[in-house]
Amino acid sequence: MTIARRWVWAAVIVLLVVQAAHFAYVVHRESLTFDEDDHMFAGYMMWKTGDYGLNPEHPPLVKLLATLPVLGENLWIPPLQGRYFKEEAYLSGRDWLAHNDGASQRLVFRMRLAAGLLALGLSLTVFFTTREFFGDVAGLVALVLASFDPNILGHSALVTTDIGVSLFFLSSIYAFYRYVKQPTLLRLAIAGVVAGLLLATKHSGILLAPMLVLLIGWEIAFAPKDTRGRLALRLAGAFGAIVVVGVMVLWGFYGFRYA
Repeated sequence: MTIARRWVWAAVIVLLVVQAAHFAYVVHRESLTFDEDDHMFAGYMMWKTGDYGLNPEHPPLVKLLATLPVLGENLWIPPLQGRYFKEEAYLSGRDWLAHNDGASQRLVFRMRLAAGLLALGLSLTVFFTTREFFGDVAGLVALVLASFDPNILGHSALVTTDIGVSLFFLSSIYAFYRYVKQPTLLRLAIAGVVAGLLLATKHSGILLAPMLVLLIGWEIAFAPKDTRGRLALRLAGAFGAIVVVGVMVLWGFYGFRYA
């Protein structure tokens, strides 16, 4: 069963708009989670002062993305008091939001909408991945399920790492699959960049490495015997390239500095 391409993309656009409207409506009425002010304040301080010492237990990507919409604001910054970094980020973040946003949550809403872009990206990746394997109809069904999944909707626009790490784990595996299916330098570069975005989202992204090793082993084991040696060398080289590009992307989010 096939569907005209224009109707497929019309359905994709409608579903993404509905998902965005849904999480925008919900998140405007949702109170802060315990660590969102921590992440928001840390992201703002990264942009404004280059201080990566607040909330270092999570990489910068989500925090930097979420705080982009408030960079034009002249916001008050509480003086740092030299406390333990978790206490400093949490308490200063609470004071920063209370002073600049109060009960309106105007700034919170904007930062959450920026973070919500990752949820739309996750839904699109689910669509593309399923469509690649099973066709247009299955891709649309998967997109419907992702767009209305309560776990995705519940976390869609929160300034946390959950949706981001889900997006980039799936994207990394999908990008590597596409490279294996049709090896090109462009596809290899995309796989490396997406792996870097995963590492820049959450430290548990390092688990991508053993996943790729297992996938490489699978490809080699089921390849024709006379091609296994060449395939092993190519995929080992690809793995190394993905690691190098991924680390460079991660380092880029820290401003290419050691301090």
